[in-house]
Amino acid sequence: MRQDEPIFGMQISHVRAILGFACREVLRTGRPLGIRRYRDMDVVIVPLAEWERLKALEAETVVCNEKDPGATPGSEDGRESDATR
Repeated sequence: MRQDEPIFGMQISHVRAILGFACREVLRTGRPLGIRRYRDMDVVIVPLAEWERLKALEAETVVCNEKDPGATPGSEDGRESDATR
């Protein structure tokens, strides 16, 4: 999925009626499907491969933050480098 593509959304009542078809289309196209309830989009259905990729990315981020929570991009061991001053 490209970053600039908007999420296609539909009402939960419609998704309920066509859930099997909606899941097949998400898998076939790779595009997420946003589910709206009371005009708010609270849930997004994504292909399993995309969810696994996002979970791995999240895990990497958590591990990096646990190693050195005070570090910022461009820092060395939590201290500012000459490039970031």
